[in-house]
Amino acid sequence: MKRLMPQSLIDFKLANKNCQVADLFAVTNLRNGQAFYTTSGWGDITLTEYVASPESGTPGWTGSTTTFYATKYGRWKRGVITSEAGFDLKSNSMELTCEISDPLTAFPGLALGMLGGAFNGMFDRAQVAVYTAYFNTYGDTSAGIETQFSNGFIDSNKEIDRNHVVFEVQDFLYLCDQKIPARIVQAGCQWSFCDSNCTLSASDFTVTFTAANSSTTTTLTPQTAFTQAAGYFSQGVVTCTSGGNQGLKQTVKLHDSSGNLQMTIPWLVPITDTDTFSVIKGCDKSSSMCGAQIKANGDAVNNLVHFSGAPSVPQPLTAL
Repeated sequence: MKRLMPQSLIDFKLANKNCQVADLFAVTNLRNGQAFYTTSGWGDITLTEYVASPESGTPGWTGSTTTFYATKYGRWKRGVITSEAGFDLKSNSMELTCEISDPLTAFPGLALGMLGGAFNGMFDRAQVAVYTAYFNTYGDTSAGIETQFSNGFIDSNKEIDRNHVVFEVQDFLYLCDQKIPARIVQAGCQWSFCDSNCTLSASDFTVTFTAANSSTTTTLTPQTAFTQAAGYFSQGVVTCTSGGNQGLKQTVKLHDSSGNLQMTIPWLVPITDTDTFSVIKGCDKSSSMCGAQIKANGDAVNNLVHFSGAPSVPQPLTAL
């Protein structure tokens, strides 16, 4: 990874060999859509939005004014980051450690602890950026910050116990391992339902509802029964819009004949009768369904012109 440092920070480091140092961690795109900012320093550090003319703010910082908290999300530290100059395109990785001294340290946006969030995969594929601040007076970032690691993502939990978790962070060169071309000839449609290639509008196939008090973490029952037929939401996606699971999404395993939505995996936090959700219709990616999609209001629409599958492709045979 290429390290980025503004000229003002280079000058500061040359003139101040014994300055203080603190790492800053930006962890974004968590599974529930939340983000948090933390530092390895002993106190909170605020980076102010940088304006080039007239110059103000923190050089090297491209975001809005943001506070990086020292203890709100536990104590965070990083492992070694390797950086070299050359023409070789090498991937990089880093260990990121969170130490929790207070078991009540909450995961952002959920009634769940940080370690509980890590155990349940809430950090999976979260994006990570690491910066380093240098200063003589703690928290004075007027000289700027150095970008140590950007556009990384949490690949896995290497180690977890009741007091800490160690994450393995990869850079985005990992994406170069994917197969090209990504599309293969298959009978089913290759587009995601209601994406830009499908062209259908998600709002036409989405219904909102409030959970009934009989709902559980594995089965959602609406307070007002769905008007859609059983199976309409099977293989669809339900999103919690308020409540303990706000921001989380689950796949609907089955929209049964009683009007319940059965989940593929349980919700992390128990469901209450004030929790609200939205659910979008499921799609089996077949040409027959694409040619007769039914909106939530009952209207039919033919979207076969955007179907990307090849239903007439011959079945694979074993050569003798």
